[in-house]
Formats: sequence, C-alpha cells, structure tokens
Amino acid sequence: MTTWHADPPPDGYHQLLAPDGTLTADPPDLDDATLLDLYRVFVQTRRYEQQVNRMQRRGEISVAADSVGEEAVGLGTAAALDAGDWYYPSYRQTSGLFHLGVRMEGILAKLMGTEPETRNDHLHVDEDDAPTVTVTPGSTPLAVNVGNAVGTAMVDAFVAEETGEDPEAVTMVYIGDGATSEGDFHEALNFAGVFDAPVVVVCQNNQWAISVPAHRQTAAETFAQKAEAHGVPHTRVDGNDVFAVYEAATTAVDRARSGGGPTLIEAVTYRRTDHNTADDQSVYRDETATADWEARDPVDRFETYLRERGLLDDETVERITTDVDARIADAVAAARAVPRSDPMEMFEHHLHDEGWSHRRHRWELQQELDGENPFADHGGTGTLGARRSTTDATGASAAEPTAADASETRDRTLIEAIREGLEGELERDDTVRLLGYDIGPIGGVFRTTEGLYDRFGPTRVVDTPLSENALVGTAVGMAMRGERPVVEIQFMGFLYPAFGQLQYTLAKMHERTAGAFDVPVTLRVPYGGGIKASEFHSESTETYLVHTPGVRVVVPSTPADAKGLLAASIRCDDPVVFLEPKRRYRGRREPVPVAATPVPLDEARTVRTGTDVTLLAWGAMVQPAVEAADAVDADVEVLDLRTLSPLDVETILASVRKTGRCVVLHEARRTAGLGAELAALVAEYATDRLKAPVKRATGFDVHFPGHQVEDDYLPDATRARNAIEAVMDYAY
Repeated sequence: MTTWHADPPPDGYHQLLAPDGTLTADPPDLDDATLLDLYRVFVQTRRYEQQVNRMQRRGEISVAADSVGEEAVGLGTAAALDAGDWYYPSYRQTSGLFHLGVRMEGILAKLMGTEPETRNDHLHVDEDDAPTVTVTPGSTPLAVNVGNAVGTAMVDAFVAEETGEDPEAVTMVYIGDGATSEGDFHEALNFAGVFDAPVVVVCQNNQWAISVPAHRQTAAETFAQKAEAHGVPHTRVDGNDVFAVYEAATTAVDRARSGGGPTLIEAVTYRRTDHNTADDQSVYRDETATADWEARDPVDRFETYLRERGLLDDETVERITTDVDARIADAVAAARAVPRSDPMEMFEHHLHDEGWSHRRHRWELQQELDGENPFADHGGTGTLGARRSTTDATGASAAEPTAADASETRDRTLIEAIREGLEGELERDDTVRLLGYDIGPIGGVFRTTEGLYDRFGPTRVVDTPLSENALVGTAVGMAMRGERPVVEIQFMGFLYPAFGQLQYTLAKMHERTAGAFDVPVTLRVPYGGGIKASEFHSESTETYLVHTPGVRVVVPSTPADAKGLLAASIRCDDPVVFLEPKRRYRGRREPVPVAATPVPLDEARTVRTGTDVTLLAWGAMVQPAVEAADAVDADVEVLDLRTLSPLDVETILASVRKTGRCVVLHEARRTAGLGAELAALVAEYATDRLKAPVKRATGFDVHFPGHQVEDDYLPDATRARNAIEAVMDYAY
C-alpha cells in the first residue's frame, strides 16, 4: 500500500499575517469589535466541532467532517459578504455559517438526522434573527453547487445588463481541491466567465480529497490557474491567514459588485484530521508533515496577533471560551430536545400537491404504523380523499385575461403552438428566461424559438455554451433566485450528461429545504424517433424521469395541448420536464386557442370513448392509437396520459374498470418502460374487472436502430391493432 507524504507548506501565495502572528503587510481596516467577533467565531467553531465528534462517538450523529486548521477560509470569505448576498457552502465552512448567523442547534439537528420539517417546527427562527445573507443547503456531491451558484449570479448579471446598473448581489460558493477535477466545476466556471456572473468561487485546498493527494489530483502548478482557461481572474492566498483570506475575498466581492464578473480564490490550507469520522487517514498518508501545519494554526496565529495588539489576555480568552461553551451546551440541549421526526414527513415537499400514488403511499405507511395490512385493500380505495384539483399548483388559475376571446382559435402545427406558448409566457412574466444553445438568432435546431431572440433580447433568450449539465445547474440557481427559466435540451439523448444536476438539485432542492426554495424550471426536451436522425437523437427514455421524485413529466400530443400544457408547466412551482414529440412538430395543423390558457397538469385526456378496450398512449403514440382504434372491430377508449408523473391514476383505473381490457402503446423499450408500471397498476387495483391480461405494444429491448429499420422498431397502428385484437380474442 502506498503512503503519501504531504509536501511542506508552499510559498508564493498572498499572506498578511505570518505563522508566528506578526504582520508581513498592513492588515485590513477592521475595528476592534469586529476583530474580537472573528476570534469568537474561531473559538466557537473549534469547540463546537469537538462537541460534534464526541456526539458522533456516542452514536448521536452518524458521520461528521470537521475543519480543524481550516477555519480561516470559511470565516475570512464569509466576512466579506453583505446583506442580500448569496452563500453556497460545501461541508467545511462551519466558521462561515456561524459568522453569517446560522443557528448552531439547526446544524446539529440536521447532523442528528431530523427531517427539515421537524427542525422548522421545533427550532423556529424569528425573522429578525435570520441571516441577512441567503444561505443555501450544503453540497456533498462535489462541485454541483458551483453551477447553482453561477445561475444565481447570472440573474444579477442579466438584470444589471438590462438596467445598466451594477449587480444587486454577489454569490459565493465553496469547493475543495478534489472538486476542481469535476466537470461541474469547469462547466460552471465557463458559464461564469461567459456571462460575467458576479460570483466568487472559493477553492478550499486542504491538499487531500479523502485519500488522494493534490499532486494526484492535477498536474497544474496551482488549482487557481485552472480559472485561466475560462477567462476568470484568480488569486492564491494563505488559507490559514484570516487577514489574507478576507482581503482576497473583499477584493473579489468588490470586483463582482461593480460589474467586474467572477473570481476564483484558491485558499491553501491543510486537512489535519481524518476526512470525516468514518475515515482513517493513517492508512494512506504520512503524518510527519502535519506538525508543519499545526505550527501554522489559524486560530493560534490570530490569537497571538490580538494579544500583541492588546485586545486579548488570559481573562478575555477564558471569558469568551466560557461563553462559547455555554452557547454550545444550549444548542446541544435544544437539538436533543427536538422530537423524532414523524415518519409521515417523508412525504412532504416533493411536489406542491399530491397525486394518486403519493396519497396512496401516504395511506399505506399510516396503515403500517397503525399495525394494519395495507395490501388487504385490493381495490386501491385507501387514498385519503377525493381527487384534488391541480389548478393552484400548476398555475392554471393564474391565467390572466387577454384581449383574445377564449373561444378564438388559429390553426397551428405543434411547433408553432410551442413557439406561441413561449412567446406568451415571455411577454406575460419578466422572470421567464429561455436558456439553451443555438436558441438565439437561428431559433434553435428545430426553429422552435425563431424570432424570440430579436423580440426579447439576449438576456431573455439566452444563447449558452454547450453544456447540458451547466444548463440545468444554472437554471436551478436562477430559479432559487426567483426566476422561471425554460431550458432547451436539443435532444433527449443529450439530457444524460445533465443527470447529475437533475438528480442532485433540480429534483431535490425543494424537498431538501422543506419548501424554502421553489425550483420552477421547465426543461424542454424533444424526444422519440420517426425523423431518421443519427445516433442518440431518437431516445425515448422517459422512465428515467418518471422514477425521479420531485419532477413532473409532461408530454403533449396535439398543438392545443402543447401550448396549454407548456404555459401550465412554466407557471408551475415545481420542476417540469416537458417532452416534445418531435416527429409531430410539423404535422397536421389543428385549432389552437389564441388566448394563453393553461391546460391543467396531471389530467389525462379522453381522446375517444369506448366500452371494450382501454388504450393508453402519450405523445407521438396518440395518433397511431387513434388509427388503431378506428381500424379494429371493437369499441376502443383511447386515453392520452399527457402527464406521466404524477399519473392520473383515477382516470386510468376508471376506464379499465369500465372496459375490462387494457393495451399500452409506447415507443420506449418494453422492459421497465412506463407500460410496465401501468400494467402493474391495473393488475393491482382492477384485476377483478379484467377480462384479459394487459398487453404492451412497445419498442423492443434493443438500442435504437439505424435509419433503414427504424420503422420496424417503432410501434405503429398495426402493432397497436394486433395488441387490441389479442385482448379481444382472449378467453379465460
């Protein structure tokens, strides 16, 4: 086994306070009270983290990471922020959180595993005591928070460009040295540079990413210089010198606040302890170098300076320590007094309302907690209440009166209807911005946004660099800032690189914050085959999205629904993936309402009524479903699901219970496709009404084929008709 030896403390970075506590240059202009406040935070952070480690050993906390020897980074940078700024921590910025006023008992309760709702209920914070800087949840996935922070800052950059004034706020975000190897870091930094985002990225270089040392992380001389490739100014400071960190952060914040754009700060420090309480650093590193860094301890260094200046003596240190210990004791007691979270709270804050499945699962857990058997309810009646209205959550009630009569229509193709929908929302709401590549002057590869760039300008219709992950990540940050971004992903096969941001932040931010942040992002994604496109341009993998809690999945099949569902999606306070059946983009023209009237989400549409068979379809498959229904000797009811998550289970089950037969038509692969879930729902809750097994007419379990056999792969009216005839001919 290789044991790495850490390099000695480096030279060549900005320093104001030497390790022995003497000044090497003029310090920042801070008054005595501020200096003592900084010292108090130093002491509080170190003694608090010692308490956390004791609680972890007692089993009160599962795992924890401390910042011993690194406290100056979080403290010095946070001290440069002002009210109204934004703060995106990672997980070693305890000192910064304390400086900004984040309550210790809340941090402790989170480490102890209480749900956010429980913390909110039992650790209430008066508005006057809340931090004046907006603090977002810490980010464990490396570098994911950088994209979100850049998105938040981009809003300020766009508003500054529109108004001709300086940015309203500055955003600060933290990463470690290991995170600079992540694509998220580079993609986000590229966006920051391109859009002059007022963001300060702080790389807390403690020289170890768990067991991987810095020299195995990069061949670059410094981590700071990685910013050069993205046109971002950078600096390198002694991360154990709170004065140097504060001065560098203040310079970067002032630059951002005056419209100068982003900065990367590399704060060089050292991780003196294990990566976290589950780690054992003795296995992989030689600890002889730790002594060099202990001699550069940021707390001791600052304390020596304050003593020399006459601001500290033994009595003052003892008084501060006693006060801090009492504060920690109170916080521990408060955190321990928070009751165990109610298991039912796991159902909170996924979406702004509940679909059938959500209500059903809530009921099932309650049955289990009551000692009952929920599986005995074969009919699925235990869903606690009648069907809820989706109007408020989807924004359908927010439709504003327009000059156009509600009954007035114009014939439009699906793509024209989508363009009208986007145009209407851009006109109606200044917080709506379109983001994507090629969506500007040329109007997108499908010309969906044609003409919108010229009308609304480059800060409302934003041509971006090519990075799906950064598109989604920055959109999340923009949404947290109060915007309603609409992101175009050119093809569904290009969505996969964005799955990190989709899973980590888009789907989870609302739940992670117990509803403190809404994420009203709409992802427009052309999907499916039928246009003889090249590889990765014909994907239909909607099941990946349906399996993700916290995201709505919407698929229109007609021009009218495309316009109405898009309006509802953009106005919805939840993230929505809006799948567009691109083979229908320029199909037949149909009447589309001139008025911008949202179509409620989560409601299936009965396309054709019938009594013999229920045929379930969505998107591009609705047209062949109708063709198949017209071609068979059976009375077929065709349902267009329209929203795939949450499903309109009530309408589906009511139809199947009426007809007694069910066929699902979708172009995705059959195994684990949405048809499998639909068949399971029908089998579980309507099996007593079935006259035949459910049949799935789908694509095959293969990669999407080449042009010559594409038509053989794709389900069509013939395949659907065969399935219908099979269930009609079946006899038990």
